[in-house]
Amino acid sequence: MVAMEKCEPKYEPRCRIFFAEGQKFRTNLLVLFFDLPLKRETATKTALLAEVLRQGEDPTGAARQAELLFGAHWDISVVKKGGRQLLLFSLETLKNVETEEMLAFLRERLFAPMQNGFTEKTVERQKKILRQKLENQRDDKKTFARRRALEETAKGTALAISGDGYAEDLEEISAEGLLAFYRELLETARVKVFFCGEKDEALLSLRQNFKGKAAAEEEAAPILKEKPHFLREETDAAQARLLLGFLGDVGNSTRETALLLLNQLLGGDPDSFLFRKLREEDGLCYEIKSYRYPLSPYFFVQAGIRAEDAKRVCAELLSCLEEWKKNGISKERLDHAKESLIREYTALADSPWGMVDFLTEQALQGKELTTERLLRQIERTEAADVVRAAKHFRLQTVYLLQGKERTQDAD
Repeated sequence: MVAMEKCEPKYEPRCRIFFAEGQKFRTNLLVLFFDLPLKRETATKTALLAEVLRQGEDPTGAARQAELLFGAHWDISVVKKGGRQLLLFSLETLKNVETEEMLAFLRERLFAPMQNGFTEKTVERQKKILRQKLENQRDDKKTFARRRALEETAKGTALAISGDGYAEDLEEISAEGLLAFYRELLETARVKVFFCGEKDEALLSLRQNFKGKAAAEEEAAPILKEKPHFLREETDAAQARLLLGFLGDVGNSTRETALLLLNQLLGGDPDSFLFRKLREEDGLCYEIKSYRYPLSPYFFVQAGIRAEDAKRVCAELLSCLEEWKKNGISKERLDHAKESLIREYTALADSPWGMVDFLTEQALQGKELTTERLLRQIERTEAADVVRAAKHFRLQTVYLLQGKERTQDAD
């Protein structure tokens, strides 16, 4: 079972600390992140901040120090979860490393810039590196297509903003401005700490570093389009990428679980309907899967296809959904989807990172759901619940990324 124990006073502090059961693992995992609203004006600063903090004046110093001292893996990264951008500090050490040593190392990484600052040389170096990473993203057609489909489907919300930042926003960021932005985070941002290992009260001392109230936030609600938006873009790749973005209905545990099962039935594993019908039987795609975007009501189907098959793939998918809405889902299919989903969530207990990721998503939604409770909800979900979830689906975007020479064929 994956569960978390909150250790905090009755009032809601700016720094919240969670413990996950991890005695059976060979390592302890400490993850601290700043929980930030995803905004265009700060997304690139946060992404650049991760690069600068990780590399610093000595590009290999912190990682080498962690390895020499603890035999540890150390990293700073940016993770996007729904409409949140997480500036994440992680340290994984062997069991024999004292918690106090881990905390001292973490605090040094967190607060040293407040004494030493950022130099223009370091910031400019990391800006070049980040710019290259952002420009290289277009070379990965699958990832690029997923990002563009999300931008179009969730336009007008924080979900549409890239957590990796934007190359065109880098030029205006200075070392002084980046340091001021980091100081503001240290003073006002919400902080969450997860520890997977043997519980140690020493971790509670982290709250002393993040006192006060968190800054107030507002988040834009999903925007329902009355008619789907069709968008085609060109690439130099031979294989086309097709994505359909839907807005679903979430809000309580029954609907959330039904959506998980709907995804599993439709395209969540190799035995799903889309894989068997469109790939194995009809040969209409090289690959196909469905997924729900984390912490959001948005649901996507993505496929690698021949551009000329785009309309037929769309028609088959929408026909399947209509068939399920009309005639329901067989008990045999639903039971198979439940078994597959239960195996997936049960396996989280064997991975410290899998546990922390699951618990992070629960904490970001203000939930305290354990995998044990989730598995019970999956078992209790009926076919009617899944059909109801399908009936609430609204197609928002059809996005096609195809080769230039195929433009006429797909019309």
